[in-house]
Amino acid sequence: MAESESKVFKPRPQHLLPVILGLLATGALAYPISLVGAPQAQVTPFVGDTVTSASLNAVVFVFALGASATVMFLLIRRGRMRFIRRLVKGALVLVSFAVAFWYSTSILASAVDLSTNFWTPVSLLLSLGITAAIGLTIFGKGQIRRLLGVTALGALTGVFLGYSIGPVTALVLVGALVVYDIVAVFRGPVGALAKAVEAGDLPGAMYTYGELTIGMGDLVFYSLVATTAMVFFGLFSFFGTAVGILAGSYLGFRALSKYEMFPGLPFSLLLGVAGMFLTAALQGL
Repeated sequence: MAESESKVFKPRPQHLLPVILGLLATGALAYPISLVGAPQAQVTPFVGDTVTSASLNAVVFVFALGASATVMFLLIRRGRMRFIRRLVKGALVLVSFAVAFWYSTSILASAVDLSTNFWTPVSLLLSLGITAAIGLTIFGKGQIRRLLGVTALGALTGVFLGYSIGPVTALVLVGALVVYDIVAVFRGPVGALAKAVEAGDLPGAMYTYGELTIGMGDLVFYSLVATTAMVFFGLFSFFGTAVGILAGSYLGFRALSKYEMFPGLPFSLLLGVAGMFLTAALQGL
C-alpha cells in the first residue's frame, strides 16, 4: 500500500526509487537461483500448482494478511504500540534469517556437497551475517540506509516466494492480492491501520520516502511477480515485468495525488503480469 501524510502529493520519478532498487535486487538474486535448479521450498499449505490448490492457497494467504492487519490495528487502538514494534522487529529478523538461509544453502548446494560438516556452519554464519546487515540497515538511522535494508529484505523474501510457488499459484495469488488490497485499503484493516499510525511508527513494516509511505508487503509482491517471470519465462520476461511494475507504480502514485490513501498493488501487479505475458508471447513461449 502507498500513502501520503499530506493530501497534496505530487508524484515525481524519484518516488520510484524504492521500487527500482527492489527490482534491481530481485534481478540480482533471482537470476543465479534460476540457473542452479535448487529444489523448491514448500511454502503453501495445499500442495500442487493447479487452479484448485492455487485458489485454496490464495484464500489462506489473504486471510492471514487480513487477520494480521486486524490484530495489529486492534493492539494499536489499545495503546500497545511498543509491543507491536517489538513484534514487527522480531518477525523481520526471523524472516530475514529464514530466507537468507534458504538462499545461501540453495546457492552453495549447486557448487559443493552440503552433506559435509564444513559447509553447514558456513551457510549458518553467512545467513546470520545477512540477517545482521539487514537488521542494522532497516532499524538504523538514515533514510538511505533504511531504504537499502527494506528493499533487500523485500527482494529476498519475494525471490523466495516467487521461486517456491508455481506460476499458476503466483497468478491466482496476484488476482487475490489485487482484490484484497483494494478492499483492505478503502474499507478494511489496512486503511484503518494506516490512519492509526504515523510515518516511522513501524520501521520495517512501512518505509517512508519523502512524502510517500510504502508497505514492505508491496515490495515483496513486486519481487514475487518479477521472480516468477524470471524463473518460468526467462530474463527478457523479467525486464518486461519490471517495466510493467514501474509503470503501474507510477500510475498508483498519480492516483495517490487525488486520494489520502491508495492501494499500491493493483496497477503494479496487473501491469507487471501484462508485461510478463507480452514478453513471453514475443518469445513464442
